[in-house]
Amino acid sequence: MAIYAAALFANGVPLGLAFRNGVANLLPDALLGLAVLRLPRIVKGVAPHVALLIAFVVLAGAGWIGLVVLDAFIFGGPVKIVWRIVPFRVLNDVLIYSTLAGFAYMREQAERAAKAEALRAQASLEAMRSQLNPHFILNTYHALLGLVRREPALAESALEQLGDLLRYSMRIHRDGIDEITLREECAFVDSYLALERLRLGDRLQVRIDTPSATLENMVPTFSVQILVENAIRHAIAPRAAGGLLDIRVQESDGRLRIAVKDEANGERLESSEGSRMGLRLLQERLAALYGTRATLTLRSVDGGTSADLELPARRME
Repeated sequence: MAIYAAALFANGVPLGLAFRNGVANLLPDALLGLAVLRLPRIVKGVAPHVALLIAFVVLAGAGWIGLVVLDAFIFGGPVKIVWRIVPFRVLNDVLIYSTLAGFAYMREQAERAAKAEALRAQASLEAMRSQLNPHFILNTYHALLGLVRREPALAESALEQLGDLLRYSMRIHRDGIDEITLREECAFVDSYLALERLRLGDRLQVRIDTPSATLENMVPTFSVQILVENAIRHAIAPRAAGGLLDIRVQESDGRLRIAVKDEANGERLESSEGSRMGLRLLQERLAALYGTRATLTLRSVDGGTSADLELPARRME
């Protein structure tokens, strides 16, 4: 505003009038700019931005004219609307809108990245606690003790799978990885399921449908495993008859859909605080990484519960 007034003053406009002209020209843009800074939260797509840009130009121009009229009324001078500067005003308004909108989106991305960074560290620790908690380790340890003498080859394979779990979790934590291919996540889940079978035996039945074309898509680290563990811990393991774990992946219309369903012939037992925290944390990570483009929903199905994860289908760049 000061620069604008100084430019008018340098061109012979009296100082007071130059300052008031600066206010009239830039105050509407400044007030409208406060609304533009909130655009990333409410506006998606190009067409709405074009409509809002037109509205911004029109409203800023109306505000300018209104302030000129108000100035004439207060100071008793004639109403002077210099129409030849309208093209300059339009260009100036377009530049202001574009700059503020770009800044707003950059700020939102920076905030989302910072939140994702914080959630990533928390997610890694939470995943270590939920997947490799002392109870799980103790159960695996006892299962391995029985296998060492009875089936040493199987015990050796189980130890390797436990090592795979540890190495995967440590790599995610060490390298700060937010996303990984579905292929790698499924390999991690396979190792986890193999260890759970040592404990549950035939009580844990698994059916997996992951088309090869979907396996190169990126998914949040531990996302599928958290859903699998939740189903086993609260629907299958507590029941003497066990149950079926059904994992299905589909890709269509640019969306990746992962459904983890338990068929335990009954209602799922109430989830523990740890389970609710794991699901809540996963939802927060989805929001941080994808905004509104990813969802996690739980729904009742015949004989059990299905956890449905949907996110953009995207390959590694």
